[in-house]
Amino acid sequence: MTYPEIVKDFLDMVTVPSHSRNERALADLFMSKMKDLDLPMEIHEDQAASSIGGDTGNIIIRLIGSKKEVEPIMFSAHLDRVSNPGTIKPTILENEDRIVSDGSTILGADDATGLASILDGLRRIKAQGQPYGDIELVITVAEEVGLLGSKFLDFSKVTSKIGYVLDSGGPVGTIVNRAPTQKTVEITIHGRSSHAGMAPEEGINAIMVAAKAIAAMPEGRLSPITTSNFGIIHGGKATNIVCDLVKIKAEARSHDLGELEAYLAKVEETFKKVAAEAGAKVSFSWTHEYTAFYTKESDEVISLASQAFEKLGITQNIQTGGGGMDANRFNEKGIKSVGLSTGYKNVHTETEEQSISQLILLGQVVSEIIKTAAKRP
Repeated sequence: MTYPEIVKDFLDMVTVPSHSRNERALADLFMSKMKDLDLPMEIHEDQAASSIGGDTGNIIIRLIGSKKEVEPIMFSAHLDRVSNPGTIKPTILENEDRIVSDGSTILGADDATGLASILDGLRRIKAQGQPYGDIELVITVAEEVGLLGSKFLDFSKVTSKIGYVLDSGGPVGTIVNRAPTQKTVEITIHGRSSHAGMAPEEGINAIMVAAKAIAAMPEGRLSPITTSNFGIIHGGKATNIVCDLVKIKAEARSHDLGELEAYLAKVEETFKKVAAEAGAKVSFSWTHEYTAFYTKESDEVISLASQAFEKLGITQNIQTGGGGMDANRFNEKGIKSVGLSTGYKNVHTETEEQSISQLILLGQVVSEIIKTAAKRP
């Protein structure tokens, strides 16, 4: 069976290794494919690599449109993927409208789908001879490890006031118009070591302090808009030594900053209380990862996408996201942005899959948004 160019782009890109802070090969491939479009453009790579310890900066591409009176729009996707154990070997299941891996790795649809759809949308615009305003592409690095690339993005190179982040699961037609604030905390508990067999009563077990404090805290789904997770814990040297040091890393997210801060204050209060009762000490290191955003349905960025969906006969669904995305960073910088779903499922797992028809449809969405934006007064 013969597939459109977007499927070939997708297969090409998922088979190229690309990990957070090590995206050079995929960045070069994407830029090569962009140049093959033979459209007037300017390509810039910023200095984010030096800030995050990576080998690749964010790629910022400006396609020069013929309609100078039209405000530019931005499309964004990211180059990295979550860590996987080996080479990705995609398989097309023709009768099932799916692309999958061989089952030993992730597929990497997150976010090869976003990259391929941007290429396809531009290819369609060129083939149709459609006039357009300037289009800015922001292709980020290290998104999967805390949105690091967009944290250090050279925003002086981006002039768009609205943007679309092609990086979300679910059927094409879904718009993610809000995402939460996330904060992380590293908690260090200092107990006292002693010989576990000869003098256990002289020790203060930091593991027990950590266990009691975590058990005293609500965790998981705290409310419809707030979550938390104690995700990493390290401690102990040997079974015959009372553990004197434990380090914990946790996170909390919420669409309401007040609710988030109240929970984090409770975390600190609880750990201090439990530690004091045991004679231990505790310290905290807080990090604000990114800020929540909310885009109204009446905003232009959603209106343009809605018109594109209607033209293509796509059912629209506006929903709240539970995770962060580069749109959080863009909105912080005044670029009104939303996430667009891409048709992949089971992301970050060995059963990850990409619908072929949804992939093709997403390329059409990109081109239709560009055409719709070009008609703005």
